[in-house]
Amino acid sequence: MNESTTHPIIELNNVDKFFGDFQALKNINLNVDVGEKVVVCGPSGSGKTSLMMLIGGLDQPTSGSIKITNTLLGGLNEDQLAEFRRDTMGIVFQNYHLVPTMNAVENVAIPVELAGLADPFDRARDALK
Repeated sequence: MNESTTHPIIELNNVDKFFGDFQALKNINLNVDVGEKVVVCGPSGSGKTSLMMLIGGLDQPTSGSIKITNTLLGGLNEDQLAEFRRDTMGIVFQNYHLVPTMNAVENVAIPVELAGLADPFDRARDALK
């Protein structure tokens, strides 16, 4: 991609994350452009999950700023963050967090139905194919 057609979809600027006295992330600066693929790897305790939680809007940085698709996450309240996640990204947790009494199609249809989109079960089946 040439410079004129790329723009960051993820922007972290001087991000720090503390849990009490423990600093999980220190001065993180990261730009990920549209279409770019990035791998985050490291040993246990290196901050991978903390970083993903911040990018997903599931936690807030102690300092610094996070912008996803040109939206500053620090300016959103909990309801706005939930709507932003619903409309903008998909999150797959390590422990899946599926509803155990529902099948795969029903689990996938939940966010589609919450978004008010038509035919949530048909869309879920298509997505799983």
